[in-house]
This record gives sequence, structure tokens and C-alpha cells, in this order.
Amino acid sequence: MDFTGERFVPGSVSELLEAEHMQRYVFASNYAKGKSVLDIACGAGYGSHLLLAGGASSVTGVDISAEAVRFAKDHYGANGTTFIVHNAEQFKNGRYDMIASFETLEHLDKRQQFLENTRSMLNEQGILILSTPNKLITSPMKTPSEIRNKYHTYEYLEEEFILAIQKAGFTRIQKFGQHTYPWFFRNQIVSRLLRRHLRYDTIESAHVRPLINKEIPRYFVFIAGT
Repeated sequence: MDFTGERFVPGSVSELLEAEHMQRYVFASNYAKGKSVLDIACGAGYGSHLLLAGGASSVTGVDISAEAVRFAKDHYGANGTTFIVHNAEQFKNGRYDMIASFETLEHLDKRQQFLENTRSMLNEQGILILSTPNKLITSPMKTPSEIRNKYHTYEYLEEEFILAIQKAGFTRIQKFGQHTYPWFFRNQIVSRLLRRHLRYDTIESAHVRPLINKEIPRYFVFIAGT
């Protein structure tokens, strides 16, 4: 399967981009042991494989691309893993202890419906682990219709991302991030100017970690529960 510029295929991109994608699943696998897991918008299936290797009792991978699902079955098919072709916005099937969805929300038109569907599929005490770009860093000074990434329909600021999660029925939110910037990047003009001269996107900084001291991440990685 060819890398299109958006759907990640292992071995087809730079070390930094690969680290960003892999580290989200490495982080999520720490929570997967003994759990039934839904990997929604699973893409090529490498993440489902990591979740199963992390001890998940079962992993269901869902993606809208039939090509991606075929690739996932061919390369990462294993006992305990199922891959399904389906639209993430509309998928609402089964109950899971954990749902992972990385770099999905920004591609959707029905984002709130997607979040509400994930909430309805979680078992009691289940958790949702999801990531999305921080508009303050990825598209500073842009309106939603002027987002830099042509594959994205919307990008969130932190406050509205948290509100969207809460509106979907989640009451507990833990905040993590990748590639964190100092607090003064909250000013969009400063963010736009300084990002041209200061680099915070190293392979080491791609590791997911808690946000401290008002740090601003390039990618939000949140754990949500009820």
C-alpha cells in the first residue's frame, strides 16, 4: 500500500513521522493488557498489532479504506485481531474496554457524533484514548476553512477539544501530548513566528507524556473516561 501523504504506512516515511505514529500506540498499549480494544481508523493495522502485543485480549481494527484493511489483514492478521471496513463516523457496534483513535477526529465532518458513538461502545470503566493536532501549533492564525493540512476538515484548540469530549459524556480527562512547546506559544502570532526558527519536533519529543507547566503540545493525546 502506497503512502498517500496522510495515511501512515510503516517504513515509508521519515524516522520522525514514524516515531510520532508508533509512540501513540506504544503509549496506548500500556493500558491495553487484558482488555477488549477497538482501534478505530486503524489504517494499515500496525497499531492494532502493537495493542495486541501489549496484552490486549482482543483487538478490532476498523477503517474506511478497503485497501488499508486488506493490507492490515495481510501484514498484521493474527489470532485475537479482527479487521473491518467501515466508516468511523457511523461505526457503532459492540462493547469494548478500551477504544483507541489516533489522528482521526480532524478528518471527520460528524466529529461530535463520532465521540458520542465511542462513548456508547465503552463498557463500564472503559476508556477512550485519542489524539488530534493542536490548531495553535499546526495552523496558527488560520480559520477552520484555512487549515494548512488539506486532508483535515477541522482542527481543535485545547479548550474546545476538552469541551467536545465532555459534551460526548466523558467526565474524566487526562491530558498528555507529543512535541511540547513553552507556554508563550499560546500567543498565535508568537507561535507562528517562532516555529520557523525553533525546533521542538525531535524523535525523543515524539514520546507521549503528561503536560506540565502549561506546556502546549503539537498533538493532544487524551485519555477520557466516565
